[in-house]
Amino acid sequence: MKDKARLIDTAKNCLIALLIVSALFLLFKAVTNETVSINISLKNFFGGSTETNTDSLPASVNSVHAANPVFLMTTSVDGSHYAVKYDSQSKDMLISQFSADLGEALGTSGSLREISEEDFQSALEGPGVFFDYLYSAPLSALASWLGTEVSGEANSKSARRLFLGDDEGNLILYFFSEGEDKYFSSETALSFSSISSKIAEFPIGNANFAFELEDEYKALDPYFIFSRETDTLRAVQVSGAVPDNNGIELLRYFGMNKNAVSDYFESNGSVVYVDGEKTLRIESSGEVIFSVTGSDGVILKAAASALTIEDCISACYEIAENSVALKAGDGVLSLVNISGVSTPSSCTVSFGYFVDGIPVTLPYGGYAASFHISDGAIVRAELNYRTYAFSGGTIRALPEKLAAEIAKAQGGEPVLSYEDTGSGIACTWINN
Repeated sequence: MKDKARLIDTAKNCLIALLIVSALFLLFKAVTNETVSINISLKNFFGGSTETNTDSLPASVNSVHAANPVFLMTTSVDGSHYAVKYDSQSKDMLISQFSADLGEALGTSGSLREISEEDFQSALEGPGVFFDYLYSAPLSALASWLGTEVSGEANSKSARRLFLGDDEGNLILYFFSEGEDKYFSSETALSFSSISSKIAEFPIGNANFAFELEDEYKALDPYFIFSRETDTLRAVQVSGAVPDNNGIELLRYFGMNKNAVSDYFESNGSVVYVDGEKTLRIESSGEVIFSVTGSDGVILKAAASALTIEDCISACYEIAENSVALKAGDGVLSLVNISGVSTPSSCTVSFGYFVDGIPVTLPYGGYAASFHISDGAIVRAELNYRTYAFSGGTIRALPEKLAAEIAKAQGGEPVLSYEDTGSGIACTWINN
């Protein structure tokens, strides 16, 4: 009987100890704001490793407006175009006026109908609103950033150029699917009157698409917009930047335990953190590289049953917003490239810097932040820290018409950008 009572007392003590540990862990979670998985939190709390050696990022819904339209155009009933490409205040006004309409159009779009290029261009010459994101993005992602969901055929499509047009009083969604090189239209649940009154509030403009100027600019991208805006931009200063505290706060975003990593400094001032198969290198130049030598990547959590491209964009955007964006000053991040949209478990997601709505080219190319995903986990990331600030002056760019004349020889699409030379900022036209 004594042995049985001793066993019961031992079991009670073990249960009490387990309850105390559980309570302490829940208290720890309640008073911290760590955006890491329970698996990572257990490692941090106990200072050891768990049964699994692969960490996870939490599902995230923070990628609201991971990209905004870069060029916008309204077309009135008389066919005149009012376009905004470089004036950030006017651009913001257009975005605020019509983003909700684009979201509703995407969310209520029905079956897709493939149309000809002539039909698409004919629609663009009629009344409506044109959105150009400059870089292609999944329609499902665009819809989610605008607070809606897209279903049916449109869910698998990507586009950079979309148009809300009129067809006998109905609001029609048009877009060009660049991956397929096809044009589509879809009826929506909206009437065109829902946007026509707002279009009428904007000035009568004198903008044109390149295709409307017939043979003169046939070598250019047909949807290049001659906005005829001023060629004066706000002057910008650039400086190098590095993560605070030697980048120690970045460790948690890459599933690395800051209490367990080994670290060392290199002769050039760079610091390297190593945690098992994971390595995080913080260069003195502001470049940060995360890499995995084996299969111990940072798993991306799916919001639903299977990982989607929106899950990938959202998780990567969260890391970028909590790293390079914190030091960007007057610069903002925007999605500029996705490869492997149809295979989200193995894809690449990249973000670029924009200043005043104008894209920034970095000294040696590359991106503000780029993430390589394999088997549903981040296995490599590259971050480039830069700080941009308005100087209070202005800078003149090569006039749009002259840039188009020069581009006619090689074709393509001239895009005005801020060129980050490493030591300063210039305005330059690149061929997109």
